[in-house]
Amino acid sequence: MASPSTSSSASLKSFFDRCGLPSTVKYSCDAFVWSQYSGPVRPAPFQGYCSYTLLVGSEIVVQFRPSAYKLDIDITKTACNIFKHLAPETEHLGELEGTDLHAFSMRKLPGVSLADYRAMPSKRSAREQIVLDFARLQAQAYRHARSAEELLNERRTVGSSLTSRLELMSASLPIRFRQIASSILSDISEIEALPWVFTHGDFLAANILVSPDSGKLTGLLDWAEAEWLPFGIGMYGLEELLGEDNQDGRFVYYPEADRLRLLFWGQLMLLIPELAADSKHLALIKKAQKLGILLWHGIAFDDGNLNRVVEEGNDDREIQRLAMFLSQNPKTELKMQKIGSSLISLLGLIRGFLLRKV
Repeated sequence: MASPSTSSSASLKSFFDRCGLPSTVKYSCDAFVWSQYSGPVRPAPFQGYCSYTLLVGSEIVVQFRPSAYKLDIDITKTACNIFKHLAPETEHLGELEGTDLHAFSMRKLPGVSLADYRAMPSKRSAREQIVLDFARLQAQAYRHARSAEELLNERRTVGSSLTSRLELMSASLPIRFRQIASSILSDISEIEALPWVFTHGDFLAANILVSPDSGKLTGLLDWAEAEWLPFGIGMYGLEELLGEDNQDGRFVYYPEADRLRLLFWGQLMLLIPELAADSKHLALIKKAQKLGILLWHGIAFDDGNLNRVVEEGNDDREIQRLAMFLSQNPKTELKMQKIGSSLISLLGLIRGFLLRKV
């Protein structure tokens, strides 16, 4: 969903104001952590929109979150089971007395945020690395896919309302996006019949950790909005990796964005060969990706309420992203089809060689 931008300078006062709490509650949070741990405690240099975060020594992170953004321990366990070291083991420490804040302890993941990494000099060469790692992340999720029928009683906020949200966007998005939403709505039954995979719900540069040396993906933060969704929807995050905001706050693609996009799809088809073998299936997954873009940038994030379509004049940052992310270069699509055909031929040769060996 469209969410407010976050940065390392996010105001602690704003967080406590949003929770309707006096700023003195910060000291109660600090005291709670001091009572639980013996190591040095300090505020994290990065503070998000939905939490107050403290670092305990070099290995532990403690977050205070209001009920609206409370972590689901079953969800965090699923993230750890599927993505292993990329997700932090998390424990619920309890509720801070007299407040609506819940305390969670988690393992500190290595690396720096992609947002901070991008600010380092001479890091352009690592753009390929994060795109390849994102493809591996999608393939890892696919290997743990479940059927739509299995998840009928486990669908969360987004998964349980795909059709109704598309209907809302088809009727109320700025006119230039309505046809895309309507087109996807006509295929929603087929999209929902795709394998369902565990999907990170807030794939932004601030939540992506990478090695400061290589740019390799080392972890993902903030699994509060994670849930099972049809394969492809979670690939909305690819576009966030192909550019960044300029000084005016407008998203701008990197000069090599088309090449990086092709690199992603080529890697994904190598990791999941059946995608290369079925062009219709691949086209449906790409449509699911556009659905993901619509869901994350076409629905406004109003302090956790996800029931309003973005509007011109009120949500221009998200509308600008919609315009960028939903425009696809036809030449790029054609090249991707050629990559798929080449992979099918290569896989056929490999199978033939193995059969002769047998």
